[in-house]
Amino acid sequence: MFKTKISKVLGVVLTAAMVLSMFTVATPVAAANQAWSKIALPGSGATGGYVVSTPGTRVDNIGILEWNADKTAVYATAQYDGSAAIFKSTDAGRTWKMLTIPTVTGGIIYDFVASSVNANELYFTDGREIFTSKDGGATWNNLSNVFTWAVANTWTTPPVSGTNLIVTLDIGYAGANKYVFAGTAQFGTVGTGNGVFMCQETAFGMPWSDLAIDTQRPAGSAWNSGCSVWDVVVDPTDFAVKQGVIAVATYNDGVHPVQTVITAKYFGNQWNQTATCDDTQVLVNNTTAITSVVHAELWLPSDFNSSLTSGKFQAWLALQTTGSQGDVYLWYGSANGLTTPKTIDLNVSGLSSQTEITDIDGVGGIADAKLIIGGYSNAAVSTPKVWYSSDRLTFSGNSKRPTGAASTWGLPVATVTVLAMGDYNTSGKALAGTAGYDCGVSYTADFGKTWNTISLMRQAIVSVENIAGSLFVVTNDWAQQSVWRIVNGVTERVFSSTLIGGPFNQLDVQVSPAGDAVFIADIGIGGTATIWRSLDNGQTFAAQVSNISTAGGSIINSWLVSNANTILVGGTNNVYQTSTNGVLWFARACLVGTVTSFAVSTDGSVLVAAGSLGKISKSTDGGVTWSTASAAAPTVSAVSLVTFQNGSNSVVYLTGNSGGVFKYDFAATTPAWSALGATAPVQAFDNDAASAVVNGVGIFSGIASGGNVLYVLDGNVAADPAATPPVVADGLSRFTMVGTTSYAGSVATPGTAVGTKLIGIAAPGANMLYGIFGAELYVYTDKMAVPVANVQITKITTTSLTVTWDALNVDNSNIEVMYYVYITDAATGAKVAYMTTSAFTSDGTTVGTSFKINDLDVDTVYQVSVWAVDPVMSFVGTASVSTQPDRPDYTVNLMPTNGASNVPVNPVFAWDAVSTAVSYDLVLSTDPTFADATKVLATKNLTTNYWAYDGTLSNSASYYWRVRVNTANSTSEWFPAVFTTVKADAAPVEVNNPPDITLEVPQAETPAYIWLIVAVGAVLTIAVIVLIVRTRRVV
Repeated sequence: MFKTKISKVLGVVLTAAMVLSMFTVATPVAAANQAWSKIALPGSGATGGYVVSTPGTRVDNIGILEWNADKTAVYATAQYDGSAAIFKSTDAGRTWKMLTIPTVTGGIIYDFVASSVNANELYFTDGREIFTSKDGGATWNNLSNVFTWAVANTWTTPPVSGTNLIVTLDIGYAGANKYVFAGTAQFGTVGTGNGVFMCQETAFGMPWSDLAIDTQRPAGSAWNSGCSVWDVVVDPTDFAVKQGVIAVATYNDGVHPVQTVITAKYFGNQWNQTATCDDTQVLVNNTTAITSVVHAELWLPSDFNSSLTSGKFQAWLALQTTGSQGDVYLWYGSANGLTTPKTIDLNVSGLSSQTEITDIDGVGGIADAKLIIGGYSNAAVSTPKVWYSSDRLTFSGNSKRPTGAASTWGLPVATVTVLAMGDYNTSGKALAGTAGYDCGVSYTADFGKTWNTISLMRQAIVSVENIAGSLFVVTNDWAQQSVWRIVNGVTERVFSSTLIGGPFNQLDVQVSPAGDAVFIADIGIGGTATIWRSLDNGQTFAAQVSNISTAGGSIINSWLVSNANTILVGGTNNVYQTSTNGVLWFARACLVGTVTSFAVSTDGSVLVAAGSLGKISKSTDGGVTWSTASAAAPTVSAVSLVTFQNGSNSVVYLTGNSGGVFKYDFAATTPAWSALGATAPVQAFDNDAASAVVNGVGIFSGIASGGNVLYVLDGNVAADPAATPPVVADGLSRFTMVGTTSYAGSVATPGTAVGTKLIGIAAPGANMLYGIFGAELYVYTDKMAVPVANVQITKITTTSLTVTWDALNVDNSNIEVMYYVYITDAATGAKVAYMTTSAFTSDGTTVGTSFKINDLDVDTVYQVSVWAVDPVMSFVGTASVSTQPDRPDYTVNLMPTNGASNVPVNPVFAWDAVSTAVSYDLVLSTDPTFADATKVLATKNLTTNYWAYDGTLSNSASYYWRVRVNTANSTSEWFPAVFTTVKADAAPVEVNNPPDITLEVPQAETPAYIWLIVAVGAVLTIAVIVLIVRTRRVV
């Protein structure tokens, strides 16, 4: 129980309490695709978070659960390996770390309290010392010792260490001052020296004061013969103002009979002061004094008011006694001004029942609080029980209790501690801690109606026995079994064989195909076979009203849940069948020997049973009638396992402890068994073959795209490759099947443990397999039961091509997917290309997503196949393609030839005919790239190897043309060419003789300057002649 200032427990009977604001765990089940991944089942010890125990080191007697001040850590007291221990959790109680603590004298922690102010400040007591930590439990120191202080300061009646045990603590704050309150008691009696003591921790020397609960009271009311203080609580709402302290005590005043009261003191005044709060006697059935208290817990609401007339003076007291006097009592003040509060026995189990309450908690105020209590009935003292109240006056008991038994500390009774979460009054979430055999911390989300165990469990996980659905797991301890539910990574134990009694029960679990019902079966070894059903995903289970013994059965050899009401149980040459969830059972003849396995078709319309004779039989009416048994399989297994092919209601597969994998089709004209193979896993992945299964222990057919996929778990212990047939190591055989052809591969076993069981959850592109290997559980998600997608052929030439495809995404960076590619001639089926280049590994596979293939025939159609083969085989992706035909070439028959000039402007185009051509494409353009459509002059598809241009080209211009061949298979590359047209010829000139023209020229005078020029010229001429004559020499 968590209070505003204190959460406390009486350690002798180990009550416990805890607050948890939200219960979520970020530990999802990680499924490693294409590889086995270990599912982390609840762990033990320091490395496993102390969720479960180990066989040699058990958790026991959970004591106290307490939040720190800011609710970032939870602390728990318990017994671990026989010694007192304190655990710390930083994930809301899912996992724990064990703290190193001082020596606990007597081996019992009586109380543990966390400061409401400092998140790292803690206190606990072993009854003799009080220890405190200021660093979250990493280190501890002693508070001053009240017993030593009392003697040293000569108290009149000092408490005696070891006799007057400190059983309750609380912390009060008044400004900067901090006060530690302690109450002492003696079990089975009252005595002197007990009382309420206060330590001012913040004062020098940590002095103690005796609050004199026995003597500091009105005259004539002293408790002269002593008392025992079972609980002390500081007023949670106004301690700093009123210094209110409330205590629950049993006393003897030497005058009145021994009685139990709630007593208080305020403002430092005496106890039982009329002006503030008189003592209130607690009476069983409101009439009889209570004398045998061993534990008390007082719960105060959030708006508690110490004024008796406020209307909010109410509190609830939980009492545990040894004299059938325990219960929950309401303590309340009167609004009419009376100073004496009263109590009412609420009789949580009714007037006719006797109940002992070991803890109480709640959330809310006077008007809206919801309460939760734990304890046991005196009619069944070893059975823990929890009750809930929404009106604070009436209580409802749990329908599925937390596991646990009688405490091995103190009284041999089932102590239960409860803790309401912060939103308990709306969410119904709370925790309960138990003691004794199969104890643990349990969780509820429905106000305590049903409980699942979550941590600090006494049970261990020695082995994993069975699995079902998504996901229920059966684990085994030496003497008991547990059923766990794993949802979104959160693991809770939903069922324990201790809930059904018996020293040992062999449990199995199944989930209906629709997922609307979960069944648990005690298969009946050493007892009576019983089946329980849950309609709320395993939260609660109800036993069937009858069992197979009513129809002559005894042991469940095998069983199948067909739907929420129909169950089949395997007998010998018969099937026990119910369609009413066990109201009526019938024995139905099914002559296959001892029925060792069942299967149901995907659509639920057909059932099949397999037996020890290696035969199978089917039923189409829910198991009422069964067909004539088939012939025995080629290999007969005493334990035969059968499954339907996913999506089929006629094809089944069989394996068993004698090995082999076989297929049978009820719809075939002549149904017969066919073996999927008995040879070792193949290496040539394109061959029809199968994996050797020596000891089939699990079989499952998943969803596949492109064919069918089958998984078979081999439980073979040893490998012998030299045997005939070879014996391979234990592993998972995986078959991909297309039509009648099967391809096999093998997935290695995780670790060295032998597989014992396999189940599957079919999903498109992600079949999920769960396997049990030794004491461990693994999951394998197969994302490769799909075809390789988007197989494309590019870069096609006359003799080569490049294959590309999309990588298979398995979402696992540690896995390198490898592929296999080959090409067959479409006409003949002959394989013409394999992996021979260096781009491929030695076994002919590639890790890339493309591959170039050379040396192919010209103009030939090929079928290209691609599939992944490692780590497992996918389904094939295909594409059909033809190599190109030879293109036209530069020959004498090409016209116009490439680079030709003086080509006529009305050209004829021609080329060599190709014998396989069905047409030719021709393009004429003024663009050398042929890219500009506006420059294309002609685009033709021709059936002849020539064509005359039907227009006129320009002279002295360059033109570009190209031609290609179309065959029935493909199209060749373009053959391009360029030519220049002829120049234009000179145009002929025509001369026309014009008529005669007569010109009349008028007589004109010669200008004077003309005559001047003539004269100058004459003079110069004469001068030149003279010079020549004079300069001539006579020889």
